[in-house]
Amino acid sequence: MPQNWMTVTESPYLWEREALAFVRERFPNHESYRAWSNFEFIADDGSVNEVDLLVCSPQGVFLIEIKSQPGRLFGDAGTWTWESDGRRMTMDNPLKLANSKAKKLRTLLERQKACKRKGSLPFIEALVFCSAPDLRCDLHDNARYHVCFCDREQEGSQSARPGIMAAIKRRDCPGLDKRPKGICDRPTVKMISQAMEQAGIRQSQRYHKVGDYVLD
Repeated sequence: MPQNWMTVTESPYLWEREALAFVRERFPNHESYRAWSNFEFIADDGSVNEVDLLVCSPQGVFLIEIKSQPGRLFGDAGTWTWESDGRRMTMDNPLKLANSKAKKLRTLLERQKACKRKGSLPFIEALVFCSAPDLRCDLHDNARYHVCFCDREQEGSQSARPGIMAAIKRRDCPGLDKRPKGICDRPTVKMISQAMEQAGIRQSQRYHKVGDYVLD
């Protein structure tokens, strides 16, 4: 496991563990990259919010919501429908909830001593990672914004496809502005790490410190 990846709690869901493993195996093991997976936080409005993955990279800070249903995905910016084995499941576009969590988390972190002392926090941008490898996506236009899949190399007649890692590393994702929304360098990542700790977002078991980071 990369030293700059903190698993706050283990996911009880196989599909979520597989999605996190896909990112973790490709995650750069150097500054200014940092990740926290599977944690909860209590927002200022009293709501309890679950986060699948929070990533800091030189390209920004991303709150990533994981969805792993296979089959076919279609819909619009408001509503998504998953179709698999002749069954359909309809839900609100998960980007809306992820964006709400991102705003609440940023507000919480801004209140911590580390952020008050050391400067402004970058904007936290929401992404939805649809991790089922054989998913057929029929989302179009703004319904496709901020939605990522598994990155895929070109192989035979199968074309290459930028996915979640392309978004994290290069901001290569529909709907993402090409410019990061705030500086996310080494001091900023250290500040965010400290603010996460101060906000009570930490592993329940023992952990130790290496360099600038609190690691498992």
